[in-house]
Amino acid sequence: MRQRLLVLCGLMLAALWLAACGNAAPPSAATTPPQATPTRGWTLTPYATPSPTATPTPLPSPTLPAAAHPSPTPWVYTVAKGDTLLGIALRFGVSLKALEEANPGVDPQAMAVGTRLIIPVNAENPAGLPTPTPLPMAVGAPFCEPAADGGAVCLVEVHNPGPQAVEAVAAWLTLPNGQATTAEALLNLLPKDSSTVLVARFTQAPPQPRAAVRLLRALAVPTKAQAQRYPPLKVQNLHTAIASNKRAVQVSGSLRLQKNTAVQAVWVVAAAYDAEGHPVGVRRWEAPLPFPPGKPQPFAFTVYSIGPPIARVVVHAEAHALLPTPTP
Repeated sequence: MRQRLLVLCGLMLAALWLAACGNAAPPSAATTPPQATPTRGWTLTPYATPSPTATPTPLPSPTLPAAAHPSPTPWVYTVAKGDTLLGIALRFGVSLKALEEANPGVDPQAMAVGTRLIIPVNAENPAGLPTPTPLPMAVGAPFCEPAADGGAVCLVEVHNPGPQAVEAVAAWLTLPNGQATTAEALLNLLPKDSSTVLVARFTQAPPQPRAAVRLLRALAVPTKAQAQRYPPLKVQNLHTAIASNKRAVQVSGSLRLQKNTAVQAVWVVAAAYDAEGHPVGVRRWEAPLPFPPGKPQPFAFTVYSIGPPIARVVVHAEAHALLPTPTP
């Protein structure tokens, strides 16, 4: 009996042990504590490798056209009373044939006063183009002022340092907009160690015109030819009166031919300058004909400034001899 009780107790203990094992909580898994996600104070931007691009092929530089040089301006002579084609040819030292070839539309037998003739420089130049290399002159910077009509007036002083006189002085003026024209002297002759003012007018110009200048023509005059063409003319009793506003000057005086020579033209030119020496005005006065030799003839005219105030005036006079008509 006792043995049965021991077996029963053993069975009960075994049952209790098994029950305890079945109800035991399973072991908790090892939990990794949550990791704090780091907070950045900036945003990472992936480095952007630039995509390779084709090296641009440089465009060829444009070829600028060479500066266009002006066609030389012919030397033009205006026929006066008593002129003949042969006389003009002899006066300017060209052959009659060359003069006729340069002026095919002129009838020598019906050449009216005022006819404009092209004077060829030499026998090999019947078109009347001047020498491409003028005698060296001192050319000042053009002084330009706008005109009321949208154009501009430019004045250029040219000085002849010598050693001989020149005539038919001209220059070529060019504006930045490409417009170009010829500046002409108001006197034919420019003696050595003397100055003259050339005049040019542009029909269209910027508000502040600035022109480039190149000497175009300055033809040498032999001493003998100078004495024949330009008889000595004396200016007497010269008087200049600058207006109170300094924008005009009155020029007056008298002229007297120093030789008993018949003339076809007598001119007086007055050039006005500002305080800095720029030419600011110029005008030519022409004497009425006939002009009696040896007798003083009065003149009076006004020169106006193209802009700045006038500070001084320079006056020159010139007579053109009436050469006898040679016999063919």
